[in-house]
Amino acid sequence: MHSFQPVRHRAAFLLAVLIPLAAGGCGGIELSALTVAALSAGAGSAVKAGTEYTLTGVAYRTFTVSLEDLAAVVRDQLDRTQFTLESAYADGYELVVVAGGIDRSVHLRFTPITPRVTRLRLAVTKGWIFRDKATASEILAEIERTVSHLNSTVDMR
Repeated sequence: MHSFQPVRHRAAFLLAVLIPLAAGGCGGIELSALTVAALSAGAGSAVKAGTEYTLTGVAYRTFTVSLEDLAAVVRDQLDRTQFTLESAYADGYELVVVAGGIDRSVHLRFTPITPRVTRLRLAVTKGWIFRDKATASEILAEIERTVSHLNSTVDMR
């Protein structure tokens, strides 16, 4: 009976590893903020714990600013980092923005939750398949810094 214990542990380990990998193609499966924090602990993550990532590398972050204000912040950030605006259009009540860099595309979707709360979906792609989570995290970190400064300026008035 004792000799079967390592086999059970290996089987449990393999299931724990393989099930999430098999589900990796599911775009709707999101990692919780705690999971992302646990996975990136010690990695020097500059993005707040409120940021969620799907298993496919898409980042979601909710900001306490209007869609118009967040879009202006993002536009300034894209200009500062020299991403070229390729398209911007309304999709129902959402705003979709696509920008390009060197061998990268930045896809942003702004969803208003209330007049003062907006959710941002951000994906950076390299080619047709690969997602660049590091670049997405850096863009989000810069947006968060600007929004934080914007909110502290508004609070001071």
